[in-house]
Amino acid sequence: MPKELPASHAALLEQPVVVHLATVRPDGAPQTSEMWFAWDGGRARFTHTTTRQKFRNFTHEPRVSFSVTDPANPYRFLEVRGVVESIEPDPDGEFYKSLGRRYGLVTEVLDADVRVVVTVRPTWYVAVEGGMTPSELAEWTKRVGAATRESG
Repeated sequence: MPKELPASHAALLEQPVVVHLATVRPDGAPQTSEMWFAWDGGRARFTHTTTRQKFRNFTHEPRVSFSVTDPANPYRFLEVRGVVESIEPDPDGEFYKSLGRRYGLVTEVLDADVRVVVTVRPTWYVAVEGGMTPSELAEWTKRVGAATRESG
């Protein structure tokens, strides 16, 4: 599992796909939510409000994880593990509106007074192809090769 973004999966972060963002609740239980995001080449940014549970999760435990699935192949995805680096006010909802445009929507911001921009700094990446990580694929290939040699 690399600390650097695998080139094979980097394009997934450029696409406007909905990701599943996992946080840890104060009682230790996991919580996942579907989220819009933007990628700047090194950080992921999300929009949220200060009135919801996920915000309390961010402030309690800054470690998060999100997964991005290839829309053309559900067995190809990228998990990004990271930490919340900053939470900044978005008092006019401008970031929220920009995400709406990224996802092809024109959105009204009815809760701009409590909107924030959450920036996540990745610390680890897990690239999956065909339902397997590269190390799992290498092990499987080795086993298949050994089985083929034994039967041949």
